[in-house]
Formats: sequence, C-alpha cells, structure tokens
Amino acid sequence: MLSLSPAARRGAVTAAIFLATLLTTSSCGQDTASNDSGDRPAYEYTDEPTEEPTDEPTDEPTDEPTEEPTSEPAEEPTEEPTKLIEPVEGSVPDSVVGVWCGGSNAEGHWTYEFSSTGEFIAHRGGAGFSGVVVSDSRSMTFHVPGESPFVSSWEVVQDPVLGPLLFLDGYSYLPGSCNS
Repeated sequence: MLSLSPAARRGAVTAAIFLATLLTTSSCGQDTASNDSGDRPAYEYTDEPTEEPTDEPTDEPTDEPTEEPTSEPAEEPTEEPTKLIEPVEGSVPDSVVGVWCGGSNAEGHWTYEFSSTGEFIAHRGGAGFSGVVVSDSRSMTFHVPGESPFVSSWEVVQDPVLGPLLFLDGYSYLPGSCNS
C-alpha cells in the first residue's frame, strides 16, 4: 500500500469528494423545470457541510513516517583518527592499570591496556579501538573517538591460584598480553 503524506492524503480525499459529487449530480439527470430566466435547466443544490481532514492527531495508528526522508549523502569515513569532541578526564583504579588478556573463547581473546591516566587500547589481531575510560566503583565508561560512549561492569578479584583477575561484563582477563 502506498504511503501518502498528510497533504497528499487531504488532496486525494478532496478529489474523491469532488468526483463523487460530480458523478452523483450528473447521474441524477437535468431538472426539466426552468430557472428564473427560462432558458436553462435548473439544478437543485444544497450546501451540506462535509468532513474535511484535519491535522489534529487521531487515535488510529498510521503507517506514515513522521518525517520526510532526506537524500543527503552519508559522510565518507576518513583515514585520520577522530578526536574527542569534549575532553574527558580518564580515571582507572591502580588495580586495573596494566595489560590484560581474556574475553570470550568463541570470539577470540582481547588484549586491554590501561594507563594510570585513563587512556586505553583494546585489540584482537588487527582489529581494535582506543580512547579514554572513566571508572567508578562498579562500571567503566569507555569513550572512543567518533563513537557513542559505552559502559561495562568491572571488578578485580584475587584468585588464589591465578592471581588477580579483571572481569569486564562477566568475562575474565588475566594479566599480560594475549600475544605473549
């Protein structure tokens, strides 16, 4: 089914009403009684109000988009790194500073490197991202240039056999790089 804008829909309704009125009037035939001048047939017209569509909202759902789509071209990605729009002051607890390897076995392991100033680098093979992280007692907010910030839960646990373990969103990371 075609989707029409409100203006196009009003135009279509108005045209349909006009055509219905025209067809109804013409199918009734001409009145044979003369008008005041006596030389033309007279038609009887009544001024009945018609319901015109309004711009007021209705309770009926519509399939119409709320805004007209734009045809602006998408920006081409640049080869140069994007800088943060607003500077973010990073914060990382001392227990997290360093290099960590882990994550999901199914997707492959990631190496996270956290500096004491809050800067971080995350990489797996040739893929990766970097930016600034801001930590509080339970979550880390990762600020990656050109991307929306994302939040991960975190905690460092001391395992009696393995030593310190970093947990990010439930995945465990051991000290050291995944490449070593």
